[in-house]
Amino acid sequence: MDNSLQHHGILGQKWGKKNGPPYPLGGGDYTAAEKRAIYRKRLSPNSIYNKKHFDEVLKEDKTTLSTLSYDQERTKNTDMFYATHNALDKHQYNALFNRPIPQTLYDEDGKPIGNGLCLKYRIDNSLSDDIKVASEDSGAEVFRSLYKKDRDFYNFVTDDSRMQDYFVKDKYKFKGYREARDVIQKMQDENYTPSSEDLQKVYRMFNYVIPYDGQGNARKAKDVYTQRTKFFAACKQAGYGAVLDTNDAIYGGFKAKSPVVVFDMEKVIPKEIKQTKISEQRVSKLVLAGRKILGL
Repeated sequence: MDNSLQHHGILGQKWGKKNGPPYPLGGGDYTAAEKRAIYRKRLSPNSIYNKKHFDEVLKEDKTTLSTLSYDQERTKNTDMFYATHNALDKHQYNALFNRPIPQTLYDEDGKPIGNGLCLKYRIDNSLSDDIKVASEDSGAEVFRSLYKKDRDFYNFVTDDSRMQDYFVKDKYKFKGYREARDVIQKMQDENYTPSSEDLQKVYRMFNYVIPYDGQGNARKAKDVYTQRTKFFAACKQAGYGAVLDTNDAIYGGFKAKSPVVVFDMEKVIPKEIKQTKISEQRVSKLVLAGRKILGL
């Protein structure tokens, strides 16, 4: 009888390097002190903090989800899109991210008559049902669960050549990246178990790279698409149809009130597509200036 124990490893695993985290990871719930701190801050008028920690429900009969794009087909045949539903946010994005670009002009018969400068299209969408938006905390909770259960998702998060590689050089100054990078470097030590707070910082970076299209690299584009599809599916299973865009809500210097990443496309109904005008942008810039003065 042979009593020897043999281990043949995991296909593709390198000697001396773990292919997955310790299971299960610690953390996930707030301590009593953390809950009291959140409650105190919840009482403040800082809506950004509130959006960070508490879910939001977009009502079917009251919500118009808007996005700006040079492509009027932006929300068709897609798995996600960035949107705003707060009136001040809509003005803010129109003022900051709507630049005139050259475009061919056509007459009523569709014949080209010259070139001009055109702004983005505002694409408005209604909802067929309420959509629940996962706050930063709720999104991070789904992220942590997936991180613990799915080995490839774990590798995507921690591998230098995957998620982190999708930051272009000018983004290295981004605070969310620096925070996450510090955590990920610690996680290279197989004896280090990331805390719930650690993984929340890494989630913020994941939230940032969600829309990455590979910039011409089909392999990288497919990699991000695969991982975000897993994340969106897990969010849907938890009852969410969108997540808070943490980059613009928390790190962006302009502090959007409630920017969201929508992925439950079955509930999104195209409503109106309209090319914005210079006059509308001027109004948006005035609103933005007033918002800054009033601290809104």
